[in-house]
Amino acid sequence: MAEDTKLIDSAEIEELQERIEALENEEAMDAGVLDGYLTACALNPAAPAEEDVIPFIFSDAGDPEKVPGDERLLELIRMRMREIRAALNAGGGLDPVIFPLVDEAGVEITGAEGIEAVIPWAAGFMMGAAQWPDEATESDEAQRALIPIAARMAGEGDELEDPQAQEVFCAARAECPPAKDLAEALYQIVESVFTFKTLNVPNEPLRRETPRIGRNDPCPCGSGKKFKQCCGRKGE
Repeated sequence: MAEDTKLIDSAEIEELQERIEALENEEAMDAGVLDGYLTACALNPAAPAEEDVIPFIFSDAGDPEKVPGDERLLELIRMRMREIRAALNAGGGLDPVIFPLVDEAGVEITGAEGIEAVIPWAAGFMMGAAQWPDEATESDEAQRALIPIAARMAGEGDELEDPQAQEVFCAARAECPPAKDLAEALYQIVESVFTFKTLNVPNEPLRRETPRIGRNDPCPCGSGKKFKQCCGRKGE
């Protein structure tokens, strides 16, 4: 039970990336792309099962045979999946996995030039969003929410291999308010994520599976006594 609620820390994110690199699988997502992909999968209103999500991390075609036998790697992925879902359900606390750019002195670039660090996460998110039902992105609100994420899919002047994706990217970049730095770019995409949480997988109130038993109702144990005089007695 404790393992089910354990959150992944920065050292484990680094370990996740190292284990992915050790696979020497050119189709495997790196940790940044993976994080965006898992976030989009958590927002999929079709609620895909884990076995439908994980194969695409290691294979463009989602081939289950390409899933590695590295149980620790799979454990780290599952931990991050749980952490993302917990943040979405809590309505806050989502911290996208971003590897900031650094300058020649090894100092992180957090200004406008550092926004490029968001590209892998945004690309992964769009991969996951491509698996959503069509109606999940048809509304005007959904289209607006996609703009800040799609606008980060590639840097200025870059071309995407998929012509349709390139069209979406160019339209989004034209409409997206320019971010002044990395922090603002991250704020924009997190804001979009929670918009999709509201649109795609809103929280539902818990409903009682069975009717509430009144104290004067017959006890469900079949004794013939009232509930308050049988199993509903204090201390039992």
